[in-house]
Amino acid sequence: METTTDILTSIAGGLTFMLGTVGIVLSSYYFARALLQPGREGDRTFEVAGNVAVRVATLHSLILGLVYAQELDDYKGVRSTVIDEAVAISDVYNDARRYGGTITLPVQTGLTRYVSIVIDEEWALLAKGDGLSPKAWQEWESVYEAVLDLAPVTDRERYLSTRLKDRVTAIARYRELREAPTVSRFSGLFWGPAIIGLVIVSAAFYVYRPTRTHLLLLSLFGAYSGVILFFIFAFGNPYSNPGKLAPRPFERLLQGDLSPVQAHGLPSVPR
Repeated sequence: METTTDILTSIAGGLTFMLGTVGIVLSSYYFARALLQPGREGDRTFEVAGNVAVRVATLHSLILGLVYAQELDDYKGVRSTVIDEAVAISDVYNDARRYGGTITLPVQTGLTRYVSIVIDEEWALLAKGDGLSPKAWQEWESVYEAVLDLAPVTDRERYLSTRLKDRVTAIARYRELREAPTVSRFSGLFWGPAIIGLVIVSAAFYVYRPTRTHLLLLSLFGAYSGVILFFIFAFGNPYSNPGKLAPRPFERLLQGDLSPVQAHGLPSVPR
């Protein structure tokens, strides 16, 4: 569950972005007025400034739109991957019960420990950009080794053995996909052009006098730009605030399919 502190932190972050971009817009406008001359009517300065503003604003909005769409797509991809991973874990857990024998308890307890580590430790590591938890990999490895040691005899066991191996390897693939957004970021390549474009577009309006209406419109432009930049920033890391995705599918696993093992108790995981 998202706490009140998380919500307030997100609101404060959004307001900071908006105030920051409004400050950049107005500072660029006043700096350009102090540095440049509006020019005479015959110089066509108004026309040149307008053309420059339109062209740069078009490129700027295109950059913002493309990056926003990419970050949102990655964000939704992580959410979908987390659900797929939880489904794969549930499949392995239940198929181990269907297979029966000595494999059931090691696989089910290993998966329960794995999910607990993902919730309690791995999510925080991904938020800091430290990658996937080695302890979670160890638990996955123990489950995989148990599945590889199966010696099916009946058709039912052969089917379940093949399915277990496929679903366990799918968990590893989903883990890699979960980590991808934290290691393939291009923030430095984006924020520079984004801020520079904001400065150029704002400076181009220096030909207009600083009336209350003009300043209000420039401030609205800056605030809206701040909102877009804030959402791009929020979607940049799905594991940390302000756009943090909670590991709810894993939490529901512990409360649902994996709860019988939880009820019997598990060996504590060293931290």
